[in-house]
Amino acid sequence: MKVKSCGERLLAFLFYIVGDMSLMRKTVLIIALGLISGFAFGQKKPPVPPPEPPLSREAQQEKLRFKCLHTDKYTAAERRSFFPFATASKIMLISFDAYRLPDPIYSDDGKLMPVDDTDPMPLVTPIAPNRFVLNYRKVKEQKTLNAADIDRLTDILYNVGYTPVKGLTYEPELFGGCYNPRNAIVFLDAKGNVTQYIELCFHCQGHSYSSSKTKHIEYCEQKYDLLNTFFSSKNIQFGTL
Repeated sequence: MKVKSCGERLLAFLFYIVGDMSLMRKTVLIIALGLISGFAFGQKKPPVPPPEPPLSREAQQEKLRFKCLHTDKYTAAERRSFFPFATASKIMLISFDAYRLPDPIYSDDGKLMPVDDTDPMPLVTPIAPNRFVLNYRKVKEQKTLNAADIDRLTDILYNVGYTPVKGLTYEPELFGGCYNPRNAIVFLDAKGNVTQYIELCFHCQGHSYSSSKTKHIEYCEQKYDLLNTFFSSKNIQFGTL
């Protein structure tokens, strides 16, 4: 015997009670019944989407290699010997307004990103080998690092890298569709002159070096998040939130 659904039982009951009604009332009720039945029978659960196909073995290996892994590969003394840390007397973290850009760039919340178009001078201007002029008018925040800060920063840069996977030697990297830097690590000499810098774009996950001699850094999947957190811990808020 066929078991009636809730919608079918509801319709049978309503048709039973209309027997003595006037024609107009019956007409109104029948229209209402049509709407109710359409609603009752139309409440179908959406189909469950099929499961995503499993990743191939190669794709699984690539995904694993891209994950960040912390090791004690380099000691603090070794990390401080890497260029440009070795030649710096002072190291600062800074934040700054974006450069003038040809096209507007919007943040994740849909707001237009601020661009400093009041000062035609760029943030940094090279004037000699290993010598730059920093336009402090564009700098919004700055923090000088102490020895413990530098050790923590270099640990993130050089002891956090790709996860070793047998058979994979190439280095995957994230490439954002934009580059809108707002933060940098600035290296200065004993006289306060800027000698090098590492520019970072946390929003787009990109970077730029002032020198090709900069010690190689592995930008694994969580590297920008770790650097972002480090900047924030030093009260550099602009560009990191």
